[in-house]
Amino acid sequence: MSTLALMQVSQEELQKEILHTWQDAKESGIFGIPAIELHLGPVDISINKAVWFLWIGAAVTFLILFIGSRLLKDRPGAYQVIVEELYGFGRKQLAGQMGEEGMKFLPYTLSLFVFILVLNLIGLIPNSYPVTSSISFTLVLAIFTLLIYNYVGIRRNGLGTYLKSFVPPGMPAKPIMAPFMFFIEALQQFVTQPLTLGMRLYANILAGHLIIFVFLGLILYFGAVSVVPFLSVPMAVVFYAFEIFVAVIQAYIFAILTQVYIELAINAGDH
Repeated sequence: MSTLALMQVSQEELQKEILHTWQDAKESGIFGIPAIELHLGPVDISINKAVWFLWIGAAVTFLILFIGSRLLKDRPGAYQVIVEELYGFGRKQLAGQMGEEGMKFLPYTLSLFVFILVLNLIGLIPNSYPVTSSISFTLVLAIFTLLIYNYVGIRRNGLGTYLKSFVPPGMPAKPIMAPFMFFIEALQQFVTQPLTLGMRLYANILAGHLIIFVFLGLILYFGAVSVVPFLSVPMAVVFYAFEIFVAVIQAYIFAILTQVYIELAINAGDH
């Protein structure tokens, strides 16, 4: 139905129609269930396609990590091997970047990695929706990271020591430079780090899906009888395969940066 609608669109309106179709996909329902309109005052909390796939991603993550860790056997099957490999990956690549104390946060960062990875891969399934292409969702994850590493830093070092760590020791002209450096570091800690963390994931996932969408849309733009399908379809397939790689890399980057921020906060007073 969406393809037939796009074929009736003029060439000048195709780009606008692609973006409109993308938005409609987000606002629609799933498996024949229509979207449920819900509002909490001015806040839209409707249960749409994005929310459904968010719940599915959370359920798959729970199945892999929580259920999988409780069904271990002496002779592992394929399911247990996947769980063990994920834990081994987290133990070697995520936890303890700067010390064994970072191991305490492996359950969170590993769960975060699997959750984002599952959502990224689900978003590559036709007729699904990439939840991580929503800036509101990725910023919420980044805010959780912000709250965790600042809470850990204050609890581990005390509020005074943690705030003092914003200013490097041995700074020349300290009465003048200290307030300036404190402001810069506070801006980085509370604004720049969470903003770039959320924006990086959002922008990479959204851009990749739109590129695939545009390549396929070129068929409708120039017509199926032209030479364009012989170029755009292979390019869309190549970018689709590349998006699988991006899905893994972006999940890893988000998780590893979360782990690094937490461990930097833990060791904030050590200098």
